[in-house]
Amino acid sequence: MKKILVIAALLVLGGCSGQEEPEPTPPAQGQSRVPDSNVFSDQVRALERAEGVEQTIKDAAEQQRQAIEAQTGQ
Repeated sequence: MKKILVIAALLVLGGCSGQEEPEPTPPAQGQSRVPDSNVFSDQVRALERAEGVEQTIKDAAEQQRQAIEAQTGQ
């Protein structure tokens, strides 16, 4: 029984190594996060397009806010 507890403790402590995995590098502009051979590549590309549209909408909203502030003198 003690052997099992010692082995389990060693496995638990060994699994908590201090090394962190490096962050994956983001894909280059125009590249997808997954290869074309992946089953979910179409869905990932759709999400990436949606993220691009979201950023465009945020930029337009910021420009509109700035224009309103410039007209009201704030």
